[in-house]
Amino acid sequence: MRADELQAKESQVEELLVEELLVEEVSIDGMCGVY
Repeated sequence: MRADELQAKESQVEELLVEELLVEEVSIDGMCGVY
């Protein structure tokens, strides 16, 4: 694997993690709003 390919993979993984964190935060906020 070339270095730039590896970096592209890492940034994709980071984006997925960030999206999951945002979704978790939003769902927690939603639950707090509901209860």
